[in-house]
Amino acid sequence: MADDSDVLDLESLPESYYGFVYHYYRAEVYRETNWRNRLDTTTNWSIVVTAAMLSFVFTNPSAPHSIILVNYVFVWFFLYIESRRYRYYSLLRERTRIIEKQLLSQIFLGKVKKRDDGQWREKLAASFRSLKVPMSRLESVAWRLRRNYLIIFPMVFLSWLAKIQNHPVPAQTSGRLFLNARVWLIPGEIVFYFFLVSVVLALVLSFYLPIRSRHSDLP
Repeated sequence: MADDSDVLDLESLPESYYGFVYHYYRAEVYRETNWRNRLDTTTNWSIVVTAAMLSFVFTNPSAPHSIILVNYVFVWFFLYIESRRYRYYSLLRERTRIIEKQLLSQIFLGKVKKRDDGQWREKLAASFRSLKVPMSRLESVAWRLRRNYLIIFPMVFLSWLAKIQNHPVPAQTSGRLFLNARVWLIPGEIVFYFFLVSVVLALVLSFYLPIRSRHSDLP
């Protein structure tokens, strides 16, 4: 714990010392909140589209299973949009956390450090100078997979599996199942294993990257 010689009372500091940071922090929190709300929007789109398409497919016995495949593509598209938004949200979140930890926590105590290494200010300034978002695209996809889409993808696959099990004719053998899985000129085996492998890779990605990530306090 720092002694009294290492801290300054807030009353001894000019208003410009923390006034600018206060207004900047308020604006950054506002931007962070807006980007956070946008994340929920794309998740809701995925849920609504999936529910609508699955309801249509299973209430219409003649509906082709390819509708579920189209739904699967739509969910990936929504995930891509959401992951892009999440990258910018993570940048704003990191900035606000730096200010909260290094400055606001001291202000609530009524004191600020007289001497510090200045690393947090340099880190904050570096985020302004850099045109790159620290979180990679793949990492942002993994985070959103783990948080929201971990249930959606397996559910879509199992729904598709249930559909080809009974349409266009009940499948008693694996050969018949692959015939039911056929899409136009694409053999059913290719469709089935491509779908299965893509879901498995998504699950592996969702567990692997977030564990290795330094962004540990993100929602």
